[in-house]
Amino acid sequence: MAVYSIHKQRPSLLKDWYGKLSKDSPDWYDGEDDFVGVDTAPLYIALVEAGSRVGYRWESANDVPNPCEVNWLDPEPHRESIGYEEYTEELQEIEGQVDIYRGFHKPPTEEQYTRLWAAA
Repeated sequence: MAVYSIHKQRPSLLKDWYGKLSKDSPDWYDGEDDFVGVDTAPLYIALVEAGSRVGYRWESANDVPNPCEVNWLDPEPHRESIGYEEYTEELQEIEGQVDIYRGFHKPPTEEQYTRLWAAA
């Protein structure tokens, strides 16, 4: 992942970076207006950091994004390493943000998205 390499070399260049699944992708669907008051489908990708660990996750495009689980690119730091406590605190915060897409490491299919929000 080129974005990961750039982020590791120059973290400030990619502050608040995100990407969006192309409408030309076979996985893209318009989940924005299917349910009243429901957020967009999680078709945006963002970098996530917990201490020195970097990953990415898919999330919705709302003011308060509704994210999927994180796909970690770095290994978990060793328990006795400097910064491990900061890592665990930030990890708990990140994991606490996952709600309806718990268990999803990639965007749900359109069928899964519809089923999730119909049951919500």
